[in-house]
Amino acid sequence: MAVTPIVAIVGRPNVGKSSLFNRLVGTRQAITHETAHTTRNANYGSVEWGGYHFTLVDTAGLSREGGEVELQAQDQIKQMASTASVIIVTVDAATMITDEDLAAARLALKSGKPVILALGKIDTASGTDIEQWRRLGISTIIGVSAIHGRGTGDLLDAITSHLEAVPAPETNRPLKLALIGRPNVGKSSLINALVGKQKTLVSSVPGTTRDVASELIKYHGREIELLDTAGVRRRGKIEKGVEKFSALRTLSAINEADICVLVMDAEEGQVAGDLNLAGQIVDAGKGLILAMNKWDAVDKDDKTQDRMTALLRTHFQFAWWAPLIYTSAVQGLHVNQLMELAVQIEDRRRTQVPTGPFNRLVEKLVAKQPPAGLKGKLPKINYGTQTEINPPTFTFFCTYPDLIHFSYRRYLENNIRDEWDFAGTPIRLEFRHKHGDDLRSSRSKKK
Repeated sequence: MAVTPIVAIVGRPNVGKSSLFNRLVGTRQAITHETAHTTRNANYGSVEWGGYHFTLVDTAGLSREGGEVELQAQDQIKQMASTASVIIVTVDAATMITDEDLAAARLALKSGKPVILALGKIDTASGTDIEQWRRLGISTIIGVSAIHGRGTGDLLDAITSHLEAVPAPETNRPLKLALIGRPNVGKSSLINALVGKQKTLVSSVPGTTRDVASELIKYHGREIELLDTAGVRRRGKIEKGVEKFSALRTLSAINEADICVLVMDAEEGQVAGDLNLAGQIVDAGKGLILAMNKWDAVDKDDKTQDRMTALLRTHFQFAWWAPLIYTSAVQGLHVNQLMELAVQIEDRRRTQVPTGPFNRLVEKLVAKQPPAGLKGKLPKINYGTQTEINPPTFTFFCTYPDLIHFSYRRYLENNIRDEWDFAGTPIRLEFRHKHGDDLRSSRSKKK
């Protein structure tokens, strides 16, 4: 399996790294929900530009704490250099060079990887002196404005000049199914049960799998590539070194996959780390199956599964549409059902809803409950159409698209799901100006 290149954004806090990240990946919004631990900002995203494809990683800001800026910068950039194909050092064009900027540039260059200097917030910096930034020693310097999109095309051109073009997609490529989860929840054992023979290393010691391994199998004539990933622990528990690299590879595998199986340990129950991983999967627009593994090891009565299901549905409200199954790699419980669900979800992700029936539904929904306005401005949805698949994306053309409230988006999404079967996949709703001259849009996922 070809590994998607990783491009890392590094720099000190408040220089516009996250804004630049969101601009390059298409303003992918974080999932928010009332449940604790589910609100987060995406720290990786998939970018396609001119036939090139890469995973963009937004790193934490380099900060001076206890005078150890050099050590902190070195640790972070060394981690990135181990996996990244290109490093983008981001600075604030409206400020003077700081010690953190110097440390980031010096260590990025020392990594031996291609380095690009992005002068962030260029729209707020009048008369920026490019020459002062040459002191950092980075030859490629590009001014960017994440807010207005200025210079982002030049930046993408510079990034992709260091990458190999991604081959044209195969028309009949295998369905990619990734098993994602915390360490020691039984991902490799499930893979072995699915493959039917021992090929992946299984151990009772958490963290045995360090990289992404793949197995190609056939299910009812359909080729499926199984991706076995390293376990990802809670962010604060991820150790430096190999485990950090493995976590990045797992996030990259989410981007590679069509559908992800979030594997959880039935003996431990769902934890905050599982919610965060589900958020990563949904945010990436991938299909999702929730699998409570090791079900054979749980002491249970005739109500245990019902209680567990009710609890999980409460915690995973933001992905209420994801199927939930109980598995045992040891006993082979519901293992084949994983494959059947994956094939069904893949078909749903390719669903093309005809524009006519879709607009008839939209007209009915708007007539029943029109969107609310604000300060005399009343949004009006004129029409909608499906604009993408994988995941299914629907674009609504309307007045005042930025005023469409999240509760109204949820109203539309729920009714779309009632009309067409999209179980197992997120769907996205975009709202654009009816004349097409305002390309600002807001993407919606189930809250």
